[in-house]
Amino acid sequence: MSLLSLVGLALVDSLSVGTLVIPLGLIIVWRGLKPRLFGTYLLTILIAYFGLGMTLLLGFTALSSFMAEASKSRGFTIVMLIVGILLAAYGILAPTPKQRDHTGDDSPQMTKLQTIASAPEAMVSLALGACVIEAATMLPYLAAVGIVESFDLPFTVKALIMAGYCIVMIVPALIAGVLARIMGPTITRTLTRWQPRLEYEAKVTLLWIAAIAGIIIAVNSFGALSRM
Repeated sequence: MSLLSLVGLALVDSLSVGTLVIPLGLIIVWRGLKPRLFGTYLLTILIAYFGLGMTLLLGFTALSSFMAEASKSRGFTIVMLIVGILLAAYGILAPTPKQRDHTGDDSPQMTKLQTIASAPEAMVSLALGACVIEAATMLPYLAAVGIVESFDLPFTVKALIMAGYCIVMIVPALIAGVLARIMGPTITRTLTRWQPRLEYEAKVTLLWIAAIAGIIIAVNSFGALSRM
């Protein structure tokens, strides 16, 4: 059951801006697939998230001990309550994102991609930037790390599981790349129509995640305060 949960979480993570929306945008900008640049981007995403997962796994025990001690402090709990309330307020009260009507490749987002989508170094920077920006809000990924840590397995096996998780994260983008390679302009036109919707869904998902995470943090903190 835990492994199935991990697959589900990985598929959710595969629909984020960094793992799907940006790769689709690159295909649109290129009007097809540039295998070397596309592969560089996805490989960087894969390595970055795997490295993040390994860092979290290695520091999980120390972090858990710190949180366990800190959670006994009333001041810390109050701070977490405030953080939860603010996060929930942002997710609930933030203006609903507007879906972009323009579907051409001369939109501001596409124009920005065009200026940086011409060299492997740019692909590495783009992927690392997406990973850094999204990592803190990718609750499915953080939950997956916690699940893997809970397994009574050698660290090397946990590392292999995290590697598999990160591979699943880029599978939809890989499929899109293969289709772009095979179908050429046909799939590019289709992706151009879908791009605004994908951007909109990514922004809405971020608000939902912020609201849910904030509510959970606030409720848990309030419960902890009531027990002190």
